[in-house]
Amino acid sequence: MRRAAIIALLSLAVASCRNDSDVQGPRTVTIVPDLTGYKTIPLVALETRGDNQAAGTFSYMMVDGAIDWYLFARNLPPSRAYRVVLTAADGREYAVASRRSDATGALGAHGVETALRNRQCVGAEDPSRRALESARTLEVALKTDGSASGTGGSDLLGSRAALPCGGNGDGNFEYVLRSSDAVPLAR
Repeated sequence: MRRAAIIALLSLAVASCRNDSDVQGPRTVTIVPDLTGYKTIPLVALETRGDNQAAGTFSYMMVDGAIDWYLFARNLPPSRAYRVVLTAADGREYAVASRRSDATGALGAHGVETALRNRQCVGAEDPSRRALESARTLEVALKTDGSASGTGGSDLLGSRAALPCGGNGDGNFEYVLRSSDAVPLAR
């Protein structure tokens, strides 16, 4: 009985490895997060383009004074860099992520913010780091990332490490999507 079970397992293992093309190249795997318990707000396009209008969602959960977030967008121009921007109630903006849309125009980004600060290269208008709760509310936006590739700093004195720049290199920072609702942070 034991010998028959071993032979059956070996047969299955050999059968699963027979197709050489399975081993030759990397595959794209899509991981879908479990957003149970997250609140979700829609992101609406600022420019109407007909049936294939850009759209998205921002899902978030407050955990121990931090915001755990996911942003998903679709119908974007393919292979372009975009920034996720959080705007506090006082109007200060924080570029918390930069990602490229895939070949189909889809984009996904995730982050956990324990404080508000820029994580992408910005100009001289860079506000300093601040406590998350001090923002009271956050509006969410997705805008094109016109920064150049490489690294750049926004601090003339060099006291902060250079923040990464990985944009489209065209100087265009136009808003594409924006939340119609604000995320409340105050308790």
